[in-house]
Amino acid sequence: MSELKIIATILVKPEYEEEIKKAMYIVVEETRKEEGNISYDLYQNSKESLKYTFIEVWKSQEDIFAHNNSLHFKNFMKFLEGKYDHLEIDVVKKIY
Repeated sequence: MSELKIIATILVKPEYEEEIKKAMYIVVEETRKEEGNISYDLYQNSKESLKYTFIEVWKSQEDIFAHNNSLHFKNFMKFLEGKYDHLEIDVVKKIY
C-alpha cells in the first residue's frame, strides 16, 4: 500500500492566532513521535497570515485512524472549537 497524505488547512480567527499557533506546535511535535507518521509539517500562507496548512504523510490508513484517536489530537481538535473560521481536510494519495 502506498503512503497517504493529508492536507489540512485552517483559517484561524485573529483573536486566537497566538494561542492556536502554540497548540499547533505542540500537536506537530507529538504527532511526529507517532509510529506510523512519516512527516508532519506546518506552513503559514504567505498571502493570508491567518491561514495555516498541515501537510502530513502516513504509512497507512490505520495509522491515520490511530492518529485521529490519539489523546493529543483529540485535545487539539477540542481546543480549536470556536477558534477558527474554516477547516478543510483532504486525504490524498499519489497516483503518478
